Amino acid sequence: MIKRFMKISVLALVAGLSVGCATTGDLEKVRAEALQAQASANDAKSAAETALATANEARSMASESLSCCRANEERLNRVFKRSMYK
Repeated sequence: MIKRFMKISVLALVAGLSVGCATTGDLEKVRAEALQAQASANDAKSAAETALATANEARSMASESLSCCRANEERLNRVFKRSMYK
């Protein structure tokens, strides 16, 4: 009975060790995929930063246009008021 238990234990141990171990090749594949994912994330971050800079530039230009438009509106209102007094 003890011999049978020992044989089963040894078989279970060998099976567990052979199935549960990762090879160096497997680890290298995982490492390569992680590096590729990091590179993709860095590319996405760079693209997002470029998009943010472009959006900030567009906001600045829109603000300048709005200021110009309001200044023109004030000038036109003054001209209109002057023409009404004449």
